[in-house]
Amino acid sequence: MGGQFVAHPGDFVDHRVEVVADHPVVAGLDGFALRTEQYWVLADGLNDVLATTTFQPAGAWDRPVTVPAVWTRRWGAGRVFVCTPGHAPEDLDVPEVRTIVERGLLWAARAGARPDDGRLR
Repeated sequence: MGGQFVAHPGDFVDHRVEVVADHPVVAGLDGFALRTEQYWVLADGLNDVLATTTFQPAGAWDRPVTVPAVWTRRWGAGRVFVCTPGHAPEDLDVPEVRTIVERGLLWAARAGARPDDGRLR
């Protein structure tokens, strides 16, 4: 929710995921390298973007393009968490990916929490 898959040019590629927000899901994490599908998504401006990835110029791209890779958002009383890295089970062997997925699922499961309460309790 909040994004639409467009493509993953190059199939499995080396790329970086950059943490760009202060949020419990990504607290204490920095950017990290990953070799998996790099998803190009169209995203809603109401998403709270936590991490991004940048496609380098190649093929149709004549300049770098940065897109959301991890985001959260509210939907009514619910919470939505999206993490585009993690196509292959081995991606969860990357500590940052595993941490983001675990924390994101915990964050989203707290749907009854107050809208301003981003804690993972």
